[in-house]
Amino acid sequence: MPEPYRTRISPRWSDQDLNGHVNHAAVVTLLEESRIKWRAEMPENHQAGATPTVVAALELNYRRPVHHGDDLDIELAVSRIGTSSFTLEFSGAQNGALAVEGRTVLVSTWPETGKARSLAEHERHWLARFQHPPARTEAREPQIPHRIPLELAQ
Repeated sequence: MPEPYRTRISPRWSDQDLNGHVNHAAVVTLLEESRIKWRAEMPENHQAGATPTVVAALELNYRRPVHHGDDLDIELAVSRIGTSSFTLEFSGAQNGALAVEGRTVLVSTWPETGKARSLAEHERHWLARFQHPPARTEAREPQIPHRIPLELAQ
């Protein structure tokens, strides 16, 4: 069964803002660092820029402030594999408490042109290792009971 990728990132002192917590833009950078670590483990991806991607969409939901001094435990999982793109779901926790969660849509591009390219078979296979199992859709109970007495108005 697929497992999420887990890593630990340490917020830097310079990531803090005037409010005493890690600035929201720095959180995006910390999440990017975890994504780069994850992609660096992809087989046949030993050359920098061999399989570039660009961020097409990013959604973050902050649940509590991230602070300097405690590591951010990150989990990444693939929720969708498309023709040239894939979606990562992620969460980040400090001291066991959820701090941030969201998703990123990444598009694979040709290094020479920057245009979208189809994912290679080895990339699809590797992404599938981290893909959530499909959601089960079970038959729902009918909202209206089958045996309703019929009353006709005359």
